[in-house]
Amino acid sequence: MARITTENFSDFVQNLKVKWRAGYDRVEKRAQQLFDVSMSDELVTDHSSLDHGTFARRKNEGDQHFVENPVQNYRRTMTKYRVSLAREITWEMRKYDKYREMKGAMTALGEEVAQRLELDLTHRFTFGTAATYTDMDGVSVNIATGDTLSIFNAAHTVRGSTTTFRNRVANSPTFGRAGLEAAEALFSQQMIDSAGNKIIVMPDTIVTANDPATENSVKEFLHSTASPTLSNSGIVNVYKGKYNHIVLPYLATTATGARDSTKEKYWLLVSAAHTDGVLEISEMPNMTAPTPGGNGDNFWTDDWAFKAAAAYGIEVTDPKWAIISIGDGTTA
Repeated sequence: MARITTENFSDFVQNLKVKWRAGYDRVEKRAQQLFDVSMSDELVTDHSSLDHGTFARRKNEGDQHFVENPVQNYRRTMTKYRVSLAREITWEMRKYDKYREMKGAMTALGEEVAQRLELDLTHRFTFGTAATYTDMDGVSVNIATGDTLSIFNAAHTVRGSTTTFRNRVANSPTFGRAGLEAAEALFSQQMIDSAGNKIIVMPDTIVTANDPATENSVKEFLHSTASPTLSNSGIVNVYKGKYNHIVLPYLATTATGARDSTKEKYWLLVSAAHTDGVLEISEMPNMTAPTPGGNGDNFWTDDWAFKAAAAYGIEVTDPKWAIISIGDGTTA
């Protein structure tokens, strides 16, 4: 006699939903930490911001207050899209109580939706030196910023000035003190508002792929008591505790999520607290179960179909919060 029947279907579905949630929760949401996340019920949304003046002005006795004219930054239009995946529970799996197989199918269903979102978010950085990339579904994805240039570029423009700025470290150094100080210098010397005025952007996070050499170098910098580059133990490590460290497992991957060794030395210095990366979610990742005799119950095969889906949009409107080095020593 079948252990799973239409009579105990509700309990069966509840158990599989728990397994789906366990799979979804198992995937660490690392890339999401680098984006401003919100909910939206609109298919298309516009994203921009206003740059205000840097300093207040002197007001002499009897003078009117100075009235500043804020400058609007470039605009990016976001269009949401949906991702989904389905799994089938066969009659044989139910009849012979192959619970391990069913549990694995639902856990994987939850993992794959979460992993696709992490992949799409991470690939803004993976392919961020180009204005577009082709994703695993063969879709050309425009990831340019508001000035129509790649997220990481040597000559970003602003609306109200001819001055440009760069957020890609020159000569693409591997991670180390010289490279890190070069990235810090870009934050302190290059960042400007839409009128060309100097702005202060304070980086707080180092981002790497899960390349052991790079990952361990960052850990040495952030946790050593003395300077990790010198043998004199009396020299203080000025980087101790200065930055957070986020490892993105999909940073060094192809569009399909396969390993890409050419990107393993990528590293970023970012101001995660002031990100201009935007993630809008229209449909939170969820699972839909069939009902006996319903659309998910296949009359011809007796399979029960479960599906998971999510809908979201991703944009990087302004790139001043993130700096990259691709770590291969090439001129950039």
